[in-house]
Amino acid sequence: MNDNYCPVGKCLWDLWFIKARGNWHVFYLQSVRTKDPEDRHNENVSIGHAISKDLKSWVELLPALEPGGIGQWDNLSLWTGSVIQKGKKYYMYYTGRSKEKDIRLIQKIGLAVSNDLINWEKCHENPIIEFEKSYYQMNNKLNTLGKKGAWRDPFVFKDPVSGKYFMTISARKKGSKRKYNSCIALATSENLLKWKVLEPILAPGRYDEMETSQVVYHKGKYYLFFSVSGDQGLYEPDWEKKVGDHGGLHCYYSDNLFRGYSPVNGNGVVLEYEKKIYDVRLLSEKGDEYTSIGWLNEHEDKFIGKMSLPFKIVIKGDRVFKKED
Repeated sequence: MNDNYCPVGKCLWDLWFIKARGNWHVFYLQSVRTKDPEDRHNENVSIGHAISKDLKSWVELLPALEPGGIGQWDNLSLWTGSVIQKGKKYYMYYTGRSKEKDIRLIQKIGLAVSNDLINWEKCHENPIIEFEKSYYQMNNKLNTLGKKGAWRDPFVFKDPVSGKYFMTISARKKGSKRKYNSCIALATSENLLKWKVLEPILAPGRYDEMETSQVVYHKGKYYLFFSVSGDQGLYEPDWEKKVGDHGGLHCYYSDNLFRGYSPVNGNGVVLEYEKKIYDVRLLSEKGDEYTSIGWLNEHEDKFIGKMSLPFKIVIKGDRVFKKED
């Protein structure tokens, strides 16, 4: 475990990747280590940056983004995002929160742009995407399970079928319920700057949190990956009775980007050991095998906060699973 990457003097968690000019770039959430690892979610969370040629040996670079200054919308902490290239520019989307008490739990999505993946400039129009009240729920309160609202973890991709840009977002579906209403929201854009929020593509009513989503298009099907916390009580009771309580990497698949998703493996579970590894990202493919990386969560009840080594996830129709060594 000593060979697993983490920034000097800090811990890391949620990761996103892009490959450019022969190098893999990883961006990640980072914070100083404290006695309580839960402290990392709040103040002084910046977006770290490192590069590698083999996804194993990493060179740490200067942070890509820092929280905003006094009075700015993202001055509390930065949370999970994604990066995409269009032409000669790179677009990084990220989650931000404010220190103001009456909106402290409200999450919004911002954008930073770069010509080289090193130097980033936040967009003057930030935040560029806020929740759409026609479809989604957001407030500055915790629900009865102690969980906050959601409008975070933007994942941007270009649909290989339509050629359009889309963004999936961790959200909560509008309605009377304030628990087990987590969903994956969808937004679309023609230029990566102006976005139209659409209705959810997956709102199963089975989980209280669906985080760090990713869409993978494989052999004519859309595979929607997301992470589920293993905290007790976050599975809807009837669904838990049917399939059990499995925190970790989940996946649903469909022939249609916008609807009709079914759980892979019968229960949607790909990797169930959330306490060991979380926020797994599928990177490069070779046939049905995808090189994948997540971050290491706990070992013997101690928080780790390091990057995992690469491993393989296999996609075969309605089955998605880790390839054993």
